[in-house]
Amino acid sequence: MYIFSAPRIVFESNSISNLWLFKILLIACFFSIAFNTKAQYKYQFLNHRQDAYRNASLYSINDSSITGVRPFAKHQEKTPLSNEKGFWTWMKRKAFEERLVQVEGEGFSLSFDPIVNFNYGSSLGNEDFNNSRNGRGFLVEGTIGSQFSYYSFFSENQANFSPYVNSFIQNRNVVPGYNLARPFGDNGWDFSLVMGEVNYTPNQFFSFTLGQGKNFFGEGYRSMFLSDVSNSYPFFRIETEFWRVKYVNLWAQMYDAPIQSTSQPGYDKKYMSAHYLNIRLTNKWNLGFYESIIFGDTTQQRGLDASFFNPIIFYRPVEFGVGSQTGNALLGVSTSYKLKDGLLAYSQFIIDEFTLSEIQASNGYWANKWGLQIGLKYYNAFAIENLFLRLEYNRVRPYTYTHRNRLTNYGQYGQSLAHPWGANFSEIMLHSLYRFKKYEFEFRYHYGQQGLDAAGENYGSDIFLSYNSRESDYGNKIGQGQKSDLHYLELRAAYIINPLTDLKFEAGYVYRNRSLSNSADISGAVQPGMNQYWYIGLRTEFLNDYFDF
Repeated sequence: MYIFSAPRIVFESNSISNLWLFKILLIACFFSIAFNTKAQYKYQFLNHRQDAYRNASLYSINDSSITGVRPFAKHQEKTPLSNEKGFWTWMKRKAFEERLVQVEGEGFSLSFDPIVNFNYGSSLGNEDFNNSRNGRGFLVEGTIGSQFSYYSFFSENQANFSPYVNSFIQNRNVVPGYNLARPFGDNGWDFSLVMGEVNYTPNQFFSFTLGQGKNFFGEGYRSMFLSDVSNSYPFFRIETEFWRVKYVNLWAQMYDAPIQSTSQPGYDKKYMSAHYLNIRLTNKWNLGFYESIIFGDTTQQRGLDASFFNPIIFYRPVEFGVGSQTGNALLGVSTSYKLKDGLLAYSQFIIDEFTLSEIQASNGYWANKWGLQIGLKYYNAFAIENLFLRLEYNRVRPYTYTHRNRLTNYGQYGQSLAHPWGANFSEIMLHSLYRFKKYEFEFRYHYGQQGLDAAGENYGSDIFLSYNSRESDYGNKIGQGQKSDLHYLELRAAYIINPLTDLKFEAGYVYRNRSLSNSADISGAVQPGMNQYWYIGLRTEFLNDYFDF
């Protein structure tokens, strides 16, 4: 490990928002003046199902798009509005063809859609539970001129979940992917999600996004770098693209949800500075480099170090001293290769910490912390339009993503910033999606092994435990501790009511079984057990949900 020790300027906590605003305005104004070329940029939303159909053309061998940074930009296309008269004609168009409110004028556009997530499910075993959800909200999107776009999203939910999800919520105080969970009714939960972004794209080279949302780096269903598993967070992102290069700066403020600060009300704050450099070596081959640093102050009294805003990747080798003794740095490399039109091989490798001599000794040293992903995905597979296939393998050593305390681990709001299982696991998944006209069919299967903890243990799966409480310095291996096997299967069919808003009626079956090698009482958010249930629902497809743990 290296510690950054160059001179630094520390800003007081109450000046942080002013500092961010000043830097944002300064950078945006500079590039607007320097490159006064009109452009327009608007993002898709992070959704694996939508990606399988809408982005197949990006994986053609002849396409030069760099696809390792998500969400993708989407082209602005005006939706033709019908002039047909009559109330029932209007109702039909709004239900099956158009957005509820759609306004397009000279130099601006605005749309408004309701968001719904109504479903009911029931167990198929001996468990007595209903898996139901009542979610309502709205999505507002629009553009101003040719350089500004924006969206605002809100969702309020009441739900009953499977017993294993309830165990997670009770341990972490949050619903997976959402925010604070409040008790509701009999064994139910009330929760919400708020997201919104403003994007400014002055030209073809630069894009600036300020918002509360999620980001994803990588080609996989999972990400070893940064995924959309956790709750939304405030961030500022700069994307720079020229020649064969795409470079992303991401600064974010995050929260440690389970532990409240003793010095002030609310959740303790933590911060992330991330850089991602992607180089298109050829139209087929991409190579990427990732760096992120997480730090927080347990007293919540220290300000941000000026070096936190450094925009250059690898300028700080690994760590710098601020807040809780040192920050937590991760370095990664990724690559992808188009084997043929639509068929992509991809991989990520993340390094949290390592000692070269200990790696050579092959003695299971605890601080040799890394994660690996290898995958294949196939758009329009076997020349069948809208058939998508994926095979993916993920492997993460014990104690990866952990640090000395909760404010420097690689998590936010009670969940991992990378893989939802945390660490100390291996996983293989199969995923298939097929859309025919307005019908959609999905198959997804995960199998994995993970080492869990009994009461008072720390074998490296829970990233929110300090690595100072580890069981041993040597002899660590994946699956250590209370070994568990996980089988997760979901079968789903849907009818797409409105393709423009992704409103669909769906029905499905879920089987989840996490077994233990012994009868130990497991501590933490992940609990063993077998659950299976069916469900039906009406849903506006928007973001990914991850309950496959």
